[in-house]
Amino acid sequence: MRLAEIERHVSSIEELQRIVGAMRAIASMRVQEALRALTSVREYGSAMAAAVREALAIAADERIAPGEAQRGGRRAIVVFTSEHGFVGGFNERLLEAAGVNPDVGDTLLIVGSRGGALASDRGLTVASTHAMATRLASVPEVVERVREGLYSRIASAEIKRAEVVFGSHQRSGATVIGRRQLFPLDLSARRERFEPVPLHDLPAAELLERLTAEYILSQLTEAATESLAAENAARFAAMEAAHDNVGKKVQALRLDASRARQEEVTTELLDLVIGQQAVDKSLS
Repeated sequence: MRLAEIERHVSSIEELQRIVGAMRAIASMRVQEALRALTSVREYGSAMAAAVREALAIAADERIAPGEAQRGGRRAIVVFTSEHGFVGGFNERLLEAAGVNPDVGDTLLIVGSRGGALASDRGLTVASTHAMATRLASVPEVVERVREGLYSRIASAEIKRAEVVFGSHQRSGATVIGRRQLFPLDLSARRERFEPVPLHDLPAAELLERLTAEYILSQLTEAATESLAAENAARFAAMEAAHDNVGKKVQALRLDASRARQEEVTTELLDLVIGQQAVDKSLS
């Protein structure tokens, strides 16, 4: 490979390295952004869980039965995947963990274009696909669309149960798969209400319904935020590996360029020596 060609190649690879580095930096920023938000999101979810338990106690006082969790019936599984690529096996692991069984009437709802495409490639029947948030500010809009899709199916009795599957980022950098039941509420964790009874001006049934809806929304928001952090952590890892590989390629090309440059210098010196010898011979 000639020196000029090697130098052009080095320039192209260095540009790629800068792009990969920028993608790595953005992924790192998105991870930290999502992790900072998770503290508040979890606190809100805990507050809503306590409110629902309180509403359950109030409903019990007024002899309003909220209904127990059903073991059977059609199930909806919401899976938060990635909207963009460069995430390694992130989406594959999520779909495998979802454990969708169409034979028993499972309904699959995918959040994330990449996950939707992968599910289609695997021959899975997807009831709906929504775009996944690519940044924290878009999470509420995405979650609201998912909630609307779930509630319409619950209202029409199309489904009796709902679960959410998502990636969860760990401090070690690893990603684990999280799974939670969204509907019906798991009443096994129900606690007795606190005293005094909170003031409210809604009928107990309506209060419970509204708080339940808000609690489910909080759980979906937490799952989406967790998944956004895990997705970008996976992308950071992929870009880190790619950056290292590109760096090694640049070093190898620079070594080739150095050798080619030395060969050109050597060739020029030989040409000078041979030329000088020819001149000396013609003069003698």
